[in-house]
Amino acid sequence: MTTLLEALSLHHRFGTMPALSDVSLKVRHHEILAIVGESGSGKTTLLNVLSGRLIADQGAVFWRDGDNLRNLADLSEFELHRLQRTHWGFIDQNPRMALRMNISAGGNIGERLMANGTRHYEYIRETAAHWLRQVEIDPQRMDDLPLSFSGGMLQRLQIARTLVTEPQLVFMDEPTGGLDVSVQARILDLIRSLVRRFGLAAILVTHDIGVARLLADRLIVMRHGHIVESGLTDQVLDDPHHAYTQLLVSSVLPT
Repeated sequence: MTTLLEALSLHHRFGTMPALSDVSLKVRHHEILAIVGESGSGKTTLLNVLSGRLIADQGAVFWRDGDNLRNLADLSEFELHRLQRTHWGFIDQNPRMALRMNISAGGNIGERLMANGTRHYEYIRETAAHWLRQVEIDPQRMDDLPLSFSGGMLQRLQIARTLVTEPQLVFMDEPTGGLDVSVQARILDLIRSLVRRFGLAAILVTHDIGVARLLADRLIVMRHGHIVESGLTDQVLDDPHHAYTQLLVSSVLPT
């Protein structure tokens, strides 16, 4: 498959603390890459650098623009923001940070369309209703404020808002974190269905090995800012080579 995004020798520090050390990876069209590791392993920092939310101290991130791979650092601020709201999407762990809680559910979805130049009111409402159905929210709730939604519904709304522009690549930061177990399962099933149905590529940050196994084609295991193991998800989790990966896998095995 064609490479959609590539990172080469990324390094980043917060003060004197190294968060990323010589991290390189590729993401291909239509695949899900999981980044797993404990808190403080560097996985969220890596996601933020890959998505352009954070600039690495060293190294480069390249993304596919037609037939060419372009360096993210060469983009102007305007070009980067346009990329992030069209070809890319971001799903935060806390949807309240991504959604505007004081405008309607339909308005949240329509806002991303309007940011890309769409102005036809009826088209925006029809598209918003379509995406509410895609994430299993009743379109009759289009004019309701997100403040009246449950945590699971808020995450569904954030997913609809993100996917309305049909991005090629979606960055997901612990998308089911903080939800009840039963709600997590339904959100994971929804994400898996939408990613496959629309042929998306995704980079998923999670501390949950079970989530990685369910969703990801490939995974990388991070510790102290380094990638310590990578490969096909089932191969890595069924036959982990690195001692740290073995520890992560054994920690979720039934006793």
